[in-house]
Amino acid sequence: MSPVSGARAAPMAPDDRRSAIIDAVLPLVGEFGVDVTSRELADAAGIAEGTLFRAFGDKLTLIGAVAVEGLHRASGPVETRAELAAIDREAPLEERLERVIELGRRRMSDVMRWMGVLRALHHRTGARDQVEPTHVQDFRTQLAQQREQQREATVAGLIGVLQPDEHRLRVPIEVAVALVEASIAGTHARVDQLLPAPSPRVVADALVHGIAEDQGNKHVPEATAPENTASEIPRGARPRPPHPQEP
Repeated sequence: MSPVSGARAAPMAPDDRRSAIIDAVLPLVGEFGVDVTSRELADAAGIAEGTLFRAFGDKLTLIGAVAVEGLHRASGPVETRAELAAIDREAPLEERLERVIELGRRRMSDVMRWMGVLRALHHRTGARDQVEPTHVQDFRTQLAQQREQQREATVAGLIGVLQPDEHRLRVPIEVAVALVEASIAGTHARVDQLLPAPSPRVVADALVHGIAEDQGNKHVPEATAPENTASEIPRGARPRPPHPQEP
């Protein structure tokens, strides 16, 4: 029997609807954090505000779910492993490390952005003086496990990136991995950023050739100005004027 013309599509299951909403609003929450309005969220998801509230209860609950999902994606070991495996092993070592640093900085920026949203949400809801609910404790445990898996994936991936030139390394490959990791983490972990972070190309060149000239084999790195890292500030913490239609 052929389907009846104009028949209505089956409604989405609640979990599928929530997942679809999270996917749709994730960039918006990443941009504006807790200051995004429910109207903006509903427009981004292509649904009415009432549908939004039926799916999540209130705006802050939705933002929390989005931030948790964003943090999971930013810390995903599968994605990390795939990105590092995709780096061309036949490219020069400097180019491989430049790509590693670009990927690492992007992931670090994403993690900090979503952590910033969660911190802002924590303060907005006044949860500092409350006992953490069980699901929050479970999330912390799951996140710690995932970050350990990502660490293992990152170490294995970096070793794979460096191995074609292992015979050239002046330090054990594990030490080289630690230096690369430190150069990435230092972009975001510095407390008193004395100067803007150098570009990935400059950092990669310094890792391969050092910061002092070898008088027997002089190397002149390309002169590149330090990049402005202002755009890497977690956007979830970016100030935004209140929306007149905010409920």
